Amino acid sequence: MRNIITIFRRDLGAYFKSPIGYIFIIVFLLISVGLYMTTFFAYPVADMRQYFSNLPLLLCVFVPAVTMRVWAEERKENTWEMLLTFPMRASELVLGKFLACLAFFLITLCATVTVPLMLAVLGSPDFGVIFGGYLGTFLLGAFFLAIGIFVSGLCKDQIVAFVITLLACFMLFFVGANFVAAYIDSLAPRLGTTLAQLVGIIDHYNPFTRGVVEMADVLYFGAWTVLFLVLNILYIEGRNRPGARVAFSTAVALCVGIGLLFNWLISGQSIGRFDLTEDKIYTVSEASAEILSELDVPAQVRVYITPSDNMPTAFANLERDIRDKLEELRVASGGMIEYTSVPLVARGGLTTADLMGEDDPEDEEAALKRRMFERGVQPFGVQTIDEDQVSTKMIYSSIGIAYRDREEEFIPQVVPQTLPDLEYQLVSTIYKAAREEPPIVAMVAPEEAVHIEPQIRQMLEQMGEQIPDTEDPFSNLQQLLQHERYEVRRVELTEESPLPDEFDVLLALNPRQFNERRRYEINRVLNEGKPVILAVQNYQFDYQPGRDGIQLHKRDEAPQINELLAEYGVEVDRDVLLDANSFPLTIQGGDLMSQLFGGGQQVDAPMHIRIHSASLDSEWSITNRLSELYYIWGSALALDESRLAENDLEARVLASTGERAWKAPTPQQITLEPPESTQRYPIMAYISGRFPDVYADQPTPEWGPPQEPAMGEQPLPPPEMMHGPGSPMDEAETDGVEEAGPEGALILIGGAEMFRNHFLGAGNNLELILNSVDALALGDQIVHVRGRRPVDRTIEQPSQGQRAFWRFVNYALVNIVIAGIGTGTALCRRRSRNAYTMMYQRDSQGGRS
Repeated sequence: MRNIITIFRRDLGAYFKSPIGYIFIIVFLLISVGLYMTTFFAYPVADMRQYFSNLPLLLCVFVPAVTMRVWAEERKENTWEMLLTFPMRASELVLGKFLACLAFFLITLCATVTVPLMLAVLGSPDFGVIFGGYLGTFLLGAFFLAIGIFVSGLCKDQIVAFVITLLACFMLFFVGANFVAAYIDSLAPRLGTTLAQLVGIIDHYNPFTRGVVEMADVLYFGAWTVLFLVLNILYIEGRNRPGARVAFSTAVALCVGIGLLFNWLISGQSIGRFDLTEDKIYTVSEASAEILSELDVPAQVRVYITPSDNMPTAFANLERDIRDKLEELRVASGGMIEYTSVPLVARGGLTTADLMGEDDPEDEEAALKRRMFERGVQPFGVQTIDEDQVSTKMIYSSIGIAYRDREEEFIPQVVPQTLPDLEYQLVSTIYKAAREEPPIVAMVAPEEAVHIEPQIRQMLEQMGEQIPDTEDPFSNLQQLLQHERYEVRRVELTEESPLPDEFDVLLALNPRQFNERRRYEINRVLNEGKPVILAVQNYQFDYQPGRDGIQLHKRDEAPQINELLAEYGVEVDRDVLLDANSFPLTIQGGDLMSQLFGGGQQVDAPMHIRIHSASLDSEWSITNRLSELYYIWGSALALDESRLAENDLEARVLASTGERAWKAPTPQQITLEPPESTQRYPIMAYISGRFPDVYADQPTPEWGPPQEPAMGEQPLPPPEMMHGPGSPMDEAETDGVEEAGPEGALILIGGAEMFRNHFLGAGNNLELILNSVDALALGDQIVHVRGRRPVDRTIEQPSQGQRAFWRFVNYALVNIVIAGIGTGTALCRRRSRNAYTMMYQRDSQGGRS
């Protein structure tokens, strides 16, 4: 051990006795950190995966520069033979030099600590993922260092050692890249995929950057590092011996063969797995295990997939990854999932014979394809490289789920990009299939008249286009709920279209002119203990492009629901809500060409509110995994704590604005800049308890026509921006409140525009409404399963001063400190050398005298 430490100190000190070591560190930081910082502030995210993704290619250049001198320098300085005559074993020499290179590499990595420090100050990074990335980089660096030291021992010239190591590292990197493997596969089928699995480093490195430590990957890097160190030791020990070349060549062939065999044995195996992520997002959730373990009989899962031999290179491991996830679910659920694979080949693409089974009535595969096609499952095309050309290949990759004797449900497409959501798709499908009846959503949402300019309408009619009289602004949401296997029953809350007798949740979006009977129906549902989601839109804005810019005109929606909500202790505020944290909308011009061909002008107004994750309840299942919401023309909520307590109701704020929000009582008072006094306002609340029956002592109201809005709520035409006061609460109605019914739940949101077709996909608006429906209809467990995905750790845009400070820290400060240490070390060494020279000269002069 003493000899190893001696060599370690000698070689590590050599890096810092000359400027080369400091120059290496500075160049590495400038390139690696510089590349990351170049785009960081354009869209700041508290995540280092992009940084670690760039490192393998950079290490292919940096590591050969570090190791090229390890043995070649000894030969150049004629210290090779002297070093080998020391009373040290070859293993001690190799390990000492390797550990010195590894320590220098670790010092270089530690110098990048300013990046995670910056993320911790500006945002909330997942340090488990960051640690995993550094661990993977350390293992990859150790592997490359072992290769570099081995090559340096074979070469007499540093440049030759650098070039050979560089080529070896690049080969290992590119062989594992999908585009290279796909190209090789196009020349020799499966060769590229096989080489990527046996030799490539990418598939073994990438899990670390996600925060997942697979013991098979650790063993891969460790085994190859040890093999190259062993080869280096064998070469040093066998120098100048008879037959050394033959023996060494045999040892190289044997070690490489052992390494490839080892890679083949562990390929696709999960020997042990550690999920370092903060929320264990790559581990089967407790909610999934609990849901599946409560099944009466095991669910039958079939993976309908094209065999890997016929798959494009990027999809070659897809079946393995799907089966790995199914096996994890099977173990976690105590065997309540049984799965099999069914190979299906789309011969020549989608054919009538394949789908209709006309070619052979006894062909079971054709009959299966026909049955799947009838359920909306069919092969889909993916791009592949075939003989230097990009082509489309048809494949099957679907999952069928059957429970008891019920009809098989399908997940129609499973691709590598959707694997993070596979757990939710599987568990959600099984959970809903295990119910006696599918969950029912009673959806109350208005349709709107189609407004088309006369010129455009005439042009469309001449083209033979069908022009509908009305459009459904919430049709996309309805389709997505049905895709999530909900039975959606659309009602209008009228005598002709009342609520169904049975439903799991009432979803009321953008209520308009709710008369007494409609309010009575909402009250009855809550009083009976059924859950309700109510998204209220008080007003909308029209944008009219003009010569003087964009003119804003406010239109009241007149929901007239506050009369009921006030009885419970909550209201939707009538004032215009504004927030400095806004986002731009693209407004089309009023001319014919703009309306036909798009284009327009961006308007950034404080009514377009962006809600960040810091303003969402992180402890509630509905909102704890969301990153941001786009709140369009929404209102604040007013919570009357005393009235809520009087009704024995509890209210929990799930979402609020940022701290720089304010309200304007009338549109004329809207200002683009925030006033001196700003605050947070609640915009979404979860209210639970026994809701009182407001109409207990009153006769059941007649349906009648929709209630006309009060005078103050009449929409007023432009150009003036008018604001109508809220409808006063009828004091007489408060006298009829009697004993409450079973416990119910109400999710109240101060805006519905965010769930319309054109805003539903913005931010996490869709996830918010789906989480709300899941939580009220099925329970929190399924929402927790849906949340099993990486958190979007977007950082609010830092100020100009913060950006300048962190650019200075990452670009300059660390490098200045390293250069200062190097300069100080050089000055100290020069001073020591000069002092020694002067002392020697003085002693020499004294001796002569």
